[in-house]
Amino acid sequence: MSRPIPFPSEPGRPRAPGAGRARCQRGAFVPKLAAYALLAFVLWLMIATLVEPLLSSQATRAVLQAPVGIVTSPINGVVTQMAVRTRDAVAPGTLVATVRNPTVSQEILTTLTTQRLALQSQLSQLGNQYKSDSQEMRSIGQQAQVTRQASLAQTWDAWEIAQRQRDVAHSVVAEQENKVRTNEALLKEGAISEQVMNASEAQLSTARANAAVAEQAFAGQAQTVVSAGQGAFVGTSGNSLFQTLASRREALRNSSDRARQDGAAIVKQLAQITQLEDEERRRVDKLAAYEVKASQPGMVHTVLAPEGAYVTAGSSLVRVTDCSRIGVVAVFPARLAKRLSVGSKLDVKVAQNVDVQARVEQLLPVASDALQSTYSVPFPFAEQGSIYAVARIEAPEPPPSEDGSRQTLCVPGKVVSASLAKA
Repeated sequence: MSRPIPFPSEPGRPRAPGAGRARCQRGAFVPKLAAYALLAFVLWLMIATLVEPLLSSQATRAVLQAPVGIVTSPINGVVTQMAVRTRDAVAPGTLVATVRNPTVSQEILTTLTTQRLALQSQLSQLGNQYKSDSQEMRSIGQQAQVTRQASLAQTWDAWEIAQRQRDVAHSVVAEQENKVRTNEALLKEGAISEQVMNASEAQLSTARANAAVAEQAFAGQAQTVVSAGQGAFVGTSGNSLFQTLASRREALRNSSDRARQDGAAIVKQLAQITQLEDEERRRVDKLAAYEVKASQPGMVHTVLAPEGAYVTAGSSLVRVTDCSRIGVVAVFPARLAKRLSVGSKLDVKVAQNVDVQARVEQLLPVASDALQSTYSVPFPFAEQGSIYAVARIEAPEPPPSEDGSRQTLCVPGKVVSASLAKA
């Protein structure tokens, strides 16, 4: 058997004891270090992607948001001047656009006149209805009073009959009791038989039973008299008639109340329409160029009708962002739904060193297109199961930064970070 040939050491250099084993240990340390580094990276990645989101209270997406208002044209015409541009600030009374119509129609005036005549006609009809209902109510009241008196008289008659029947029944009982006592004496003397005595006692029992029935009928009739005195009616026909009259009277009373309320509302509306009609009549002659002005403060978001465009009455001219109601729309994962409620506070980081607080006003599982159309920008995308938190920033303007400069928050659509404020 051949023996392994040992590798020669370097020429001129003696081989130190244990040198080979040290080189093996140094060679094995590098893979171990790499494995430890890889394991640490995996652990960090797991914590960052799995554990940290579970412990975090931060929203997945958040943008600055603000409601928008629409400035419309009240007349038909051509936009000859658009006085504002995108991102211009406007205040109540600021000139937005000029709509010119040299041949102003009297459509608005005609509409107001038609409405006034219609309201006057309705008011006249309501007056006639109220008068008719009042007359019928008085007639029904009289019929109800006659019915009540007739029912009360009938009840008293029945009570008197029940009283007489009770008295007769008690007199029969007394007569039978005397007869029984007489028969008992005759029986002791042997003048009558036992059968005669038993018959008289049976008649007494019958008389007492009839007296009990008469007494009960009298008591019931007395209660009926009390009820009739309080307005109740007796008898099938009387009760049916009374119910019919009561139902009709109640219906008439409701109809009269509605007519009175509707009449008061129409009178108020008629006064308003008449005032508007007078104002419109005074303006229609001199109305050739209408100056459309802003009714609320804010910032111009979109110009919808440029100069030269023809617009009809009610057409939108400009969309204005209401900067006084700046807020944030944040998307929170489903696991934070239980911690969210209307009134919850959010910490919003707008920019570096610019933090503000917001208070939740709405919580929405979904955001409809109709709702989003009332805001400056669309809502951010939300995963299934997430929840929208619509919050209003409590301070309309952030505090100045360290260099003294101020940043406006009226930047709808700006991506920010939001998280639940710590209690």
